[in-house]
Amino acid sequence: MAHFALITDSTCDLPPALTSERQIYIIPQVIVWGREILKDGESITSRQFYERLATAKEMPTTSRPAPADVAALFERAREETGADELVVLTVSEEVSGTYPSAQQALKMVDFPVHVLDTRTISLALGMTVLKVADARDAGASPEEAIALARESAARTHALFSVGTLEFLYRGGRIGGARHLIGTALSIKPLLHIKDGRVEALESVRTRKRALKRLMDLADERIDGSRPLWIGIVHGNAAEEAAALHEEALSRWKPDLLVEGWVSPSIGVHAGPGVIGLMIMQQPA
Repeated sequence: MAHFALITDSTCDLPPALTSERQIYIIPQVIVWGREILKDGESITSRQFYERLATAKEMPTTSRPAPADVAALFERAREETGADELVVLTVSEEVSGTYPSAQQALKMVDFPVHVLDTRTISLALGMTVLKVADARDAGASPEEAIALARESAARTHALFSVGTLEFLYRGGRIGGARHLIGTALSIKPLLHIKDGRVEALESVRTRKRALKRLMDLADERIDGSRPLWIGIVHGNAAEEAAALHEEALSRWKPDLLVEGWVSPSIGVHAGPGVIGLMIMQQPA
């Protein structure tokens, strides 16, 4: 029996089949679309979300998970795994209220819960979770898992290209990229996660240049250490993601390459066509 059960949230962008296989429990983010309250990955899938977004007249928003729902998931994970303790790894508090919800939820249960704000998002979070899943299966303690998660997340890079800044601006998640507003919403900005926030790197004028620059920026951050893990995510841009996938395999020969959809809760703020490239370099 594992020393702990492992929980993260739906912004991790790990494929559902993989989280099921690795027994990783998911806190669903909440999407508010008109009068509908939808749970990310449960009542709406990523594919359904982007198809609906393309023609929607009313735009969705997000809401943080209810602490009572998070506590119920804690109880279920403990019961199903038989573990006495939980390790919970969340998206950055700078972009989501999941971490405070988890902190409130741990006060509602009577067993140990270890909660860490990873200060990152998407597959940078997802790959951190996979590292901890490996450690769990090897017999690590919750304290060792939290230390590993903190170190692993710090060694990730999360790079994004979005089709427009409009969605980030409207959702208030633009962070240090705010100064780009007013230059033109038609620019193709390149963003990254820095200190838990969405920050601007640079901008280009065409989508083709943006994707090429995304790879070059990743190249600048890869220092040759192994193992090297790469994550690629997209918001209804499967062909472009597939091209990045092939180039990543050829250019870097990663030890692991994970590909998935950008979750609806991120897509609300990033918009359709978002592409993300994640890097994790970690000593074995």
